[in-house]
Amino acid sequence: MKGSWSFKAVLPTVDATLDYGDLEGVQEGGGAQLAFLEMVATGTDAARRSELRQQLLTYCGRDTWGMVVLRRMYAGATTPA
Repeated sequence: MKGSWSFKAVLPTVDATLDYGDLEGVQEGGGAQLAFLEMVATGTDAARRSELRQQLLTYCGRDTWGMVVLRRMYAGATTPA
């Protein structure tokens, strides 16, 4: 985790397939915000909107599935008495 407890640092230690480095385009929250703003801008052409939409769906899907994975792990964990 390289000294970080952030979601994106923890997730690949739980499941290596959930790393964000393999995503095209959007790989982090700030990038997602910028991609969304570009996607909804009036000057953005349809092809670019479609590309950004797919990147955002992939990124947000990774976030959502990561939460499911972590929740399932947590649900199976026992807490100290």
